Amino acid sequence: MTTSNQPAAPDQSLGGMFLARARTHPEVAAFRVKRNGEYQPLSYRDAGRRVEAIAAGLLSIPGGLPERTALSILGETGLEWILVDYAAMSVDALVVPIYPSLLPAEVGFICHDAKVEVVVVDDGKQLDKVRASKGGFSFLDKSYGALPLRHFVVINPTGVAPAADWESLADLEARGAAKLEESKGERAARLAAITHETIATIAYTSGTTGAPKGVIQTHGNWLAILEVTAELGLFTEASRNNGSILFLPLAHSFGRLVELCCAYNGGPAVLSGIATLAEDLQKSRPGIFPAAPRVYEKIYGRVMAGVATAPPSRQRLFSWAISVGKQSIPYRRRGRRLPLLLALQHRLAERLVFSKLRARLGFDRLESAATGSAPLAPAIHEFFLAIGVTLVEGYGLTETCPILTANRPGRWKLGTVGAPVKNVVLKIADDGEILAKGPNITQGYHNRPDANADAFDAEGWFHTGDIGEFDGEGNLRITDRKKDLLKTSGGKYIAPIKIEGMLKAMPMVNEAVVIGDNRKFCTALLALDEDGLKAWAQRTGNSPDHKHPALVAALQKSLDEVNRELASFESIKYFRVVDVPFTVESGLITASFKVKRKEVNKRFAELIEEMYGAPGEGAHSRAA
Repeated sequence: MTTSNQPAAPDQSLGGMFLARARTHPEVAAFRVKRNGEYQPLSYRDAGRRVEAIAAGLLSIPGGLPERTALSILGETGLEWILVDYAAMSVDALVVPIYPSLLPAEVGFICHDAKVEVVVVDDGKQLDKVRASKGGFSFLDKSYGALPLRHFVVINPTGVAPAADWESLADLEARGAAKLEESKGERAARLAAITHETIATIAYTSGTTGAPKGVIQTHGNWLAILEVTAELGLFTEASRNNGSILFLPLAHSFGRLVELCCAYNGGPAVLSGIATLAEDLQKSRPGIFPAAPRVYEKIYGRVMAGVATAPPSRQRLFSWAISVGKQSIPYRRRGRRLPLLLALQHRLAERLVFSKLRARLGFDRLESAATGSAPLAPAIHEFFLAIGVTLVEGYGLTETCPILTANRPGRWKLGTVGAPVKNVVLKIADDGEILAKGPNITQGYHNRPDANADAFDAEGWFHTGDIGEFDGEGNLRITDRKKDLLKTSGGKYIAPIKIEGMLKAMPMVNEAVVIGDNRKFCTALLALDEDGLKAWAQRTGNSPDHKHPALVAALQKSLDEVNRELASFESIKYFRVVDVPFTVESGLITASFKVKRKEVNKRFAELIEEMYGAPGEGAHSRAA
């Protein structure tokens, strides 16, 4: 890497990285895209041509595109999103990704804060969302004036009425293709002028407690972490050939990491969406599967729901195989041979159960799976390791692009997020908070000196807000979010994330929120997985009713097992089942799948108070 104050070579900025790959490996697949129901490769040559045409088209929009113009992309994960991203960064635009699930006022706030002038949207629905705030808007009880928005580009313009303020991406790209030669000098000059200190993007956090914060991410921040990914062992020859599936939101730094990793390390991005993920996995059979813990929880729940409705003989076979798989984990972790009897059992379990299950999931060519962005319940992690999926967990934040530590294939430890990656230094503060330094860490928050003062101390350490500890092997274990720690009225500190992970491993439980701050004891709200609930109803002959006494009794039985593994002061005394799904649409989780604790406490205040009233004996649990 060049020093931070020197111009980066064209292949050392993010847009230049992609274009360099197109020059040096033109025939290699940059993407695998689903067309007519089947996955087809798109070469770097063809993708690179489109990136250059879009870049030339952006330079010729009405009013032009001066250097450092803030350009937002608002849409679902897809090919055009990525092509626009690389094109914009290659001509020194400042990319501001926006989650497609955000409300108009939230979109308006981001556009206001970043002074966005150009917005690329998926369709007319998203265009209307941006236009709704253009003339002014209110957000968090504050009024804002007109936005500096001046031009829109629509990827799919079907049904959008003609207007002077927008054009289709196809038209922009066609105009750019006609201006390739004319714009060649300017595009090359802009690309060469980008330094490692040049801001590539402002990524807005999802705002669990207030207004989103814009995290400044430079080309150098991202290139530092991309260099690390090449050393983690995820991109083997086989995994590069089969590609990395990409369905995560590209407004999230985990999704953006996968996008950039594919170009940096040379494997194709296999494009998918969360709604079609199960089908797409079977069709594409990728080599790498990066996903947030919530996705692994969903897959686990779906598998266990299927097992619950299988004949008793198949349930016993599955249970035996999982037991064998779990027994093999300590040996596989250390690269040791299994004892003879266990090896024979494991070979049989692999042939009868694991290989078939992985094939059904689309994991039969999987070299590795990765997770981060939130804690993964150890029981669910252990399940995937047991069935032969090398699932490694890492840790980081949007502010760290987004890696600080990582487990590696062949060098991982269950229950930890691995050791610090190259050039990252961590230390644990006196209060247990994880502090970090490294070239991948943000310069700070856009327009937020107050947040910068809170996040960085006088010695330059970034305060993550997470509580953790190192084990004897140098691996980091996250115990909780500093701001999420609960303190009972008896003075005991509770780490809710650990307990919630255990609760989410219970059959049928999709989401769990522990309550207990300034209370005498802990309680929990549980949201159920509908597939798991239906499977339970089919198996027991009961109705799939959240309030069914038999369901509550089954959950209580599982909760009793969880409580046996908890200290008395952190055990869950009462619970309630809520029938509101924890989704972005319901407003209970953020676009990056984090629970909005304040909103949950507000929405279910009456239910919570009921648990802390004077429940009679035997009223330990009841559905909402």
